[in-house]
Amino acid sequence: MNPTEPARSSVAESPPAVEATPVPAVKAAAKLQILDEDEVIQLSIKPSLWFIPLVSLGWVAAAGLLAAALALAQRSGWTREGLLAFQVLVGIAALRLGIATLQWASRLYVLTNRRVLRFKGVLSVDVAQCRLARISAVDLYTPASARALRLGSIRMRPVDPDQPLLSWDEVARPQEIHEILERAIRKSQQ
Repeated sequence: MNPTEPARSSVAESPPAVEATPVPAVKAAAKLQILDEDEVIQLSIKPSLWFIPLVSLGWVAAAGLLAAALALAQRSGWTREGLLAFQVLVGIAALRLGIATLQWASRLYVLTNRRVLRFKGVLSVDVAQCRLARISAVDLYTPASARALRLGSIRMRPVDPDQPLLSWDEVARPQEIHEILERAIRKSQQ
């Protein structure tokens, strides 16, 4: 190679870009504008991880009781059918815990400078929202069982009685979150 000759590139030129046509999901996402232009997220939280066992408790307890009864019945020796039934019960409990995990992962509670929002749903997302200026009251619910786990639910009642309650369930540090919501609502209503 002669130092006076320009170096040759071995990179092939790419063909000209073709304009892609948007797919339906992209069109739908473009139409769905979650936040307004000057809206700012002030708080974004998920339910406590205790949500998973609490939501699954009934199914897991029922499957556990049936499995324990089956184990007592099979004390003299496990039959093929008994072992299969036990495995099905364990599978049901594990499946319910898996579904609860997906439900927890799909939940999100958001406070912006204008609204409160709740996102939930595994296969289809349900978005509930209410403008801060349109909330008449914020109620904190902490039953004794939830208090032991430091959990609570916060329910926001809209001014319009025809609008449904907006609820943030199984929230950790509910007292603190309740105070943040009340401050934001007072500020927006002034």
